[in-house]
Amino acid sequence: MVIRLTKATKFFCLCALLLISVLISLGTRSITVSTPYAGERTPLPLLLYRSLGEGENALRRNDVRRDLAYLLQNGYTAVSEQELLAALRREAPLPAQPVVLLFDDANPAFAAEVLPVLQEAELPWFPLRKATALSQELRTAGYPVTRLERMAGIAMEEYDF
Repeated sequence: MVIRLTKATKFFCLCALLLISVLISLGTRSITVSTPYAGERTPLPLLLYRSLGEGENALRRNDVRRDLAYLLQNGYTAVSEQELLAALRREAPLPAQPVVLLFDDANPAFAAEVLPVLQEAELPWFPLRKATALSQELRTAGYPVTRLERMAGIAMEEYDF
């Protein structure tokens, strides 16, 4: 059995296919435009503070104060867990210059030296034990993540964000 299509039927099928492809294209475009991340993701530095307290290479309260002052003066915004979750769910974009602060809260010097500084500045932070999982989630979501371990003897200006 041979099915023959007339010119009118061929023209109608072609028009229907074109219309469907245009509608799909418009639908896809509107979805892309409506997401908060139409372009590249914001680069996200993770600052890890391990060496706190005593010792030659340890960071102390004044070092952390200088770091936080540097970040705030240069337009960086410490990101909270709620902001990260909203960004991962694509509900809201991250600030223009976000930074994630991770501290070794198991270190005895953290509570005495660093926690008061963070509370005074009202800055969000994450425990260091979340660093690996956080890095993996952000990379999976397409964020360019840079993990920087903060060490004594190196000025914050020397770090490449």
